[in-house]
Parts: sequence; C-alpha cells; structure tokens
Amino acid sequence: MDYKVKTRYIRIGRRKISRLFTFVEGLYVQRGIANLMTMPQESSKVLRAAIKSGIANALFTTRTINPDTLWVKEVQCTDGPRLKRIKAGSRGSADKIIKPYSHLTVVLTDEPMPEKKKNIKKGGPKKTNAKPLILENEVPALENQETTDSSNKE
Repeated sequence: MDYKVKTRYIRIGRRKISRLFTFVEGLYVQRGIANLMTMPQESSKVLRAAIKSGIANALFTTRTINPDTLWVKEVQCTDGPRLKRIKAGSRGSADKIIKPYSHLTVVLTDEPMPEKKKNIKKGGPKKTNAKPLILENEVPALENQETTDSSNKE
C-alpha cells in the first residue's frame, strides 16, 4: 500500500530540494533518513521531516505495519508561489527580489522492492579505431626529405 505525504509552501526553492532526491529515492526509509542526517543543506531537514511524517501516517493507517519494510517509492517537488519584493538599486533604480516557494510530495510503500537490473555487456571488450601511440624514440625515418634552413639561403 502507498502512503503519500504532501508538504506545501516550503520556503526553499524547488531546485535546492530536488538535489537531494538521489540520496533518498529507492531506499528504505531508515537508510534515507540516515543519508539526510549527514547533509548540511536546510532542505535535508524538510525532506527528513516529510519522510518521518510518512512513517507516522503509515503507522496510524495500518497499525500492524513494520516501519522497517517501508521504502521511498517516489519523491517529487513542484514550484509554489513566488513572493516578489523590490530592493533599492543604484542610481535610483529598483532590483527585483524573488523568494520562491515549493511543494514536496513523498510516496512511501511497503510493497516488495523491485530488483535492480544487472548491467550485462554483450560481446567482448570495446573495439576502438584509435591509432597506436608512437613514442619519440620510435619515430619512423622520413626518406627523401630534404632539410633546408631558411637562414642559409642567399
């Protein structure tokens, strides 16, 4: 069963939150929370709180569930509204200040985790068309080439 958590109007931009998705998505919740504990970003606290809220929702909905079986199925972040402010600039001009908000959605599930596909390379090693490297002492002799010095010409 899927357990969905929505955290709305987070005062952090969408791109700053979505950088941490790779450390959480597809992992068991305890491992994801442990990964986020080591992150210095402010958005890691928000993501960690959303995952903990999802665990609490799962325990409240299904009292017989083991929290160790939950894993993060999907994490999604969308743009929220933006506050637009004006700051005084040089020569009497005005500079825009945009303060973005975002909405976070975390989906936890207790279904069995799908197995990861193994990368099986077919064939042998890759064949390259690169020419072999010629070292300085192995330079082939150039035949029938005259060396002329421009300073000796008169």
